[in-house]
Amino acid sequence: MSAERTDELAILDSIYAAAEGYPFFPFRDKSHDLTYEDSVEFFETVVRKNSQYLKATAHLGQDGSDSERVEAVQSAVLAEQLGVEDSLVILDGNEDKADRFGRAITGISGSCPPMATCIQSELYYPTSLLADLCASHLAYQIDHPRHCSEVTPTAPVTKEEFNNLWGPAYNEIVNSSTPVSTEPIEQRRAETVPTRMNCWFKGLMGGGEPVQFESSVRPIVQYARREGYEELATRLSEV
Repeated sequence: MSAERTDELAILDSIYAAAEGYPFFPFRDKSHDLTYEDSVEFFETVVRKNSQYLKATAHLGQDGSDSERVEAVQSAVLAEQLGVEDSLVILDGNEDKADRFGRAITGISGSCPPMATCIQSELYYPTSLLADLCASHLAYQIDHPRHCSEVTPTAPVTKEEFNNLWGPAYNEIVNSSTPVSTEPIEQRRAETVPTRMNCWFKGLMGGGEPVQFESSVRPIVQYARREGYEELATRLSEV
């Protein structure tokens, strides 16, 4: 998925609103904390409300490809489709994931965009949480085709629709020894909802040393109010 920092409040607001009545809270939960069959309306609402940010492809497996390399190629193909030259790519994981993604995208485009790693990014960034929810939604639809007349958002099979990108990306992961670098963005491990909210607000990435002090969420609440998200501000103030 692709979004601006200025879109994050709208995304967060839509997730909070859709989660009304479900045991789900941003900065605390991720998609697998819900049973999909009991939460279909929640997933469908989140995806529908944020369709403008989402793009997807699918890999159906059974071709002997290494799963970690497949994930990197899938991510690289999506990044190429979204156009990320002037964006920061946030990768959910550690430096190994950055290495694989960096080589895959270089195999496609000849260069690597700015990127950062964030451990359990869906607990820190609303955009990553949206991607996590969309991925679970798509996975269920693909695994249960009889229950779905069509997959939403559309998810063409990567090796069919983007076969011209798949080979160069996968081969670069296997054959390249070119070092890949990430942006020097501070990482902090946050164990509570308020500390994760503050990491997001300050632009920190998950990982590294633990956050030492609990910070107030008041500046975040005030920011949401200034931007016109009164209901979201109220929800955040109750954290």
